Amino acid sequence: MIRFALVPLLACVLAQPEKAPESPRAAEPDLRGGAVAFEASTPAALEVKRVKTGHLLVKPVVNGISPGWFIFDTGAGICVISTPHVKDLDLKDAGPIDASGVGGHAKLHLYRARTMTLGPAKFEDHPLMETDLSFLSPLMGEEIAGVIGYGVLSRCIAEMDLATPRIALHDRDGYTLPRGEWSELVMQQRIPSVRASFEGHDGVFRLDTGSDAFVTFHEPAVKRWNLLEGRDVKSIKLGGVGGFVKGKEGIIEWFEIGGVRQEKVKASFAIEPKGSYGESSKDGNIGAAMLKPFTLVLDYTGNHIAFLKRDPAATDKR
Repeated sequence: MIRFALVPLLACVLAQPEKAPESPRAAEPDLRGGAVAFEASTPAALEVKRVKTGHLLVKPVVNGISPGWFIFDTGAGICVISTPHVKDLDLKDAGPIDASGVGGHAKLHLYRARTMTLGPAKFEDHPLMETDLSFLSPLMGEEIAGVIGYGVLSRCIAEMDLATPRIALHDRDGYTLPRGEWSELVMQQRIPSVRASFEGHDGVFRLDTGSDAFVTFHEPAVKRWNLLEGRDVKSIKLGGVGGFVKGKEGIIEWFEIGGVRQEKVKASFAIEPKGSYGESSKDGNIGAAMLKPFTLVLDYTGNHIAFLKRDPAATDKR
């Protein structure tokens, strides 16, 4: 069995500094975007489509053209444009970029869009990394033109309800949390992580709406906590664009995030210290399936996240 997760591949593109060095090298391009403006008359809620894998898709406009559906992905450290769409969008060549993911490292290409508009937000001089996402079409049932990641999420407040589904973008200036309270969001290498607990352990997990899984444990965490000992598991492969990693799949007794404990949770366990699954700075990934009990409110710049509990009767169980 192969369990596919988009994010560990795009996620770490990007062990790049938050600000470009004074004398940038080709391998360290400037990933900062230009100005962003919000149109008050445009609704905050985006057009959203959920595909059969569970991923949420949105439609940005790039240089005045709508290239199609983009995955809305908290696990992507940069926005992405799929190779077949590059030639149609009049993008500015910005040179090579180093990317890392499940399969290790790759040399990819960076472009910049004069404008990219998503809902009420208009981003100028916006960076987009090129990679071919054509292989996703049969998996998702839609052609995927790109990925919305850090470059958008770091410039706004994003509300995500993965069960409804609903995504809304808000200007940080003047935003007030509608209810509940903020929790800490740990930003590492342009990827958000949160603290969670399970079976008596505490860990830090990448927040990965680009994965349809519940939770996936990195190989160092599997070893440190002996997570396979005495557990009924089967063999799987974890991976996607960058390659594959050997893994196991089983059930953990409970996992708690955002004050909600979920019982008998399906989990994947990497057993190779390869690519992003070999990282020890984080213990694993929390995927979209684990996040459906909540409306998430993400404030990357303020290092905040709110887990707004949904009515359990309204939560989509798919």
